[in-house]
Amino acid sequence: MSKILMTMNEETWSTHGDHFAVTYRVDEHDCLDCAAGLEALGHDVFFVNWNDLGGQQFGRMFYSNGRRFVEPVPLEDMDLIWVYQMEGFYSDRTRFLQMVDIFEDACALVINDPRTIRHNLGKTYLWELQRRGVRVIPTYRVDETIVRRIGSGEPCVLKPVFGERGNGVILARTPADLDRNGCDWGHQFIAQDYMPSVRNGEKSLVFLGHRYHHAVIKRPCPGDPDEFRCNESRGGTVAVYEPTASELAYAEKVLRVYASLGCPVHFSRVDFIDSDKGPVLMEAELLNPAAFANYSGKGRLFGRKVAEYLDRLIAAQEVFRPRAQGCGAPALSS
Repeated sequence: MSKILMTMNEETWSTHGDHFAVTYRVDEHDCLDCAAGLEALGHDVFFVNWNDLGGQQFGRMFYSNGRRFVEPVPLEDMDLIWVYQMEGFYSDRTRFLQMVDIFEDACALVINDPRTIRHNLGKTYLWELQRRGVRVIPTYRVDETIVRRIGSGEPCVLKPVFGERGNGVILARTPADLDRNGCDWGHQFIAQDYMPSVRNGEKSLVFLGHRYHHAVIKRPCPGDPDEFRCNESRGGTVAVYEPTASELAYAEKVLRVYASLGCPVHFSRVDFIDSDKGPVLMEAELLNPAAFANYSGKGRLFGRKVAEYLDRLIAAQEVFRPRAQGCGAPALSS
């Protein structure tokens, strides 16, 4: 029986002895379905809050199978560590990366692969994908050219290089939008062309390895015509979506190109919007992607598929032990 660790967002004030309370509704449905699928295959599943990591081990650990807190199991005893959710990690990246290092040293199998996590942490990966032929929303460094463009009346979307859930993202229409925030735009942000088609929806395709599972379409708040962010926290909506063959081929290419950078992909979400040239990438989410499986009515099925995928990774890892230094498990095709 393998031991699997999942990092979770915890609603600490609702947690009690036989219940680990997770923070977000989407996460709760998806992660608990994934844990149930793993338990059904005979794995021991443990939940942790990343804030409880002290030194090389966790101070608290919840045993999902037994629905109780237990004496923390050493990380070295884990067969797989899933870096699933970590509240606030973008504001404490140094500590987050230290945690990833600890996981990598302790466990042969970390999902997503630590190389992929480190690479996907900042949005500058978009330029690498673009150089390798992926169609990306035109993305730039924030320099004097961008300032002049904004000054001439051409709006640009400014995004933190390190950020999530739409936090810190603004639509700059005038130079005053840059002045009022007091940010170091040139180093902390990227700029992207504003594309009005975002109001039609951002399409999000979820994959296990390189195999597509389900999709949703996220739209900005319908009651606010000036809102361009699709995040639910900003009033955005989510609906089930069936991608076209060309959209699916595009998303598959994104993952192939990403993997070609030496970054294995296991659990991912590809976000794009429409343009006159076809799909253009918003983000390739390879670090704690929300899967939105419960919206599609496929939460339990997705949980089983995730469990089967991770089960095969563990079985494959057993074949190759002891592992080669610095080598992670390759993504499975299905």
